[in-house]
Amino acid sequence: MVHDSGTTKGRERRMRRWFPDADLVVFGHSHQPVDAVGVDGQRLLNPGSPTQRRRAPTHTIGIVTCDDGRLETEIVDVT
Repeated sequence: MVHDSGTTKGRERRMRRWFPDADLVVFGHSHQPVDAVGVDGQRLLNPGSPTQRRRAPTHTIGIVTCDDGRLETEIVDVT
């Protein structure tokens, strides 16, 4: 988990470099929801914000479920 993942450009490779063994990287700072698969299948999740949406269209949260070694992520609109 990291607050600021840096600029959008190059984020996927940067997160793999910063967290080479992580299956999931959770980040924030921008308040822009992201649920994406990065380099080598690494999941990238920015839950957005339930309180300060800034430029995002809605207020959101992220849900992470780990069951029997499987990771599932979801962005939920809480507006």
